[in-house]
Amino acid sequence: MSSSATSKFCRLNLRPDASAALAFDRILEAHTRLLDWLDASVPAGHAADLVALHRSFYEAARVTSGLPARSVTLAFKDWVRRRRGEAIEGLPLDEKLYSIKGIESVSIATLSGRMTIPFQVEDYGQGWTDPAPARLVKRANGFQLIVSIELDTPNVTVKSQEEAMLATESAVKRIGRVIAGMTNLAVDAAEGVNPEAVLVQAIREIDAAADEVRAELGKATAERHRLDVRRQQLLREKDDLVAKVRIAIDEKRDDLAEAGIARQVDIEAQVGVLDRLMGDADEKIVQLGQTIDAISASRREAEQTRKDFQASRASVGGEGAAAVGSSGDRVSGAMTKVARAQAATARVTGVPAAAPNNDARALDELAELQRQREVRSRLERLKSGRDA
Repeated sequence: MSSSATSKFCRLNLRPDASAALAFDRILEAHTRLLDWLDASVPAGHAADLVALHRSFYEAARVTSGLPARSVTLAFKDWVRRRRGEAIEGLPLDEKLYSIKGIESVSIATLSGRMTIPFQVEDYGQGWTDPAPARLVKRANGFQLIVSIELDTPNVTVKSQEEAMLATESAVKRIGRVIAGMTNLAVDAAEGVNPEAVLVQAIREIDAAADEVRAELGKATAERHRLDVRRQQLLREKDDLVAKVRIAIDEKRDDLAEAGIARQVDIEAQVGVLDRLMGDADEKIVQLGQTIDAISASRREAEQTRKDFQASRASVGGEGAAAVGSSGDRVSGAMTKVARAQAATARVTGVPAAAPNNDARALDELAELQRQREVRSRLERLKSGRDA
């Protein structure tokens, strides 16, 4: 890590269910067991560099621990640090073993497969020195994921933890802040300065968040389509081999039949991997869709706040009305970002965006009608439950 980088970290409190907690316990125990096995198996005079450890102990470490290849490599790094006297805590993870999946969930690889776990941000801190990007740690009150944040700050002194949090804010954290009510907070903070300008900027930020999420959704959809195309190709090849294997058997060519069957076995293994990857893609698509829904709700809140403010200005006199007209142009410009995001999604996925619709206002009313019906339905269910 360069000297210009400020090392910080974020603590996430995980909320696993019983099966996920058991999976976490198992992989943490496997990691500890591997470190203890290395203590007992590596001679005192053996070189403590990763190349030498891989050459002499990698295969045995895989068998002993049952850990995947990346986890074994990270465990070797932990063991070298522990041999030097450093304190080691929890399970090291890299970007392939964990990933932030949404505003409040994270995917973590375990011995039982990948687990998607809800989380809540605990706090931020400074002084991350671990070579691993993240660590899964078991505490008395549950599990934590500690994630490193590398902030490049040449010639800049970070004055407070709050400034560091703002400087390292990712798209996901920003989206969460938007959904949490950023618009109203911004208006309160700008009271007496230029509230409407702040509102317009807030709506722009919401649209920018929508751009980012829609682009990610386009990538996920395109990847899911690519995986499905490859899966269908393999299945067609497997079906074609069935007839060929039968012909080989009829012709007493067992060697050719064995080759065809071996290829079928390979195809089945590849299809299994593709099925898992498609499952991950489906999960990501659903989560991104939920995030877009949340952003849309936040935009409705921001627009309503802006309309309320405009109404209050209009009641004062013509000066307020004039201000409304100029800001309307700015909001119109911000909305083009959403259209550009849709166009980008169309380019990535290969699915063209819908043609411009002259009945857009009617479609918006239809969507709002559906939303109101859902609200009334939930209200009736709540009232019914209370009456019962």
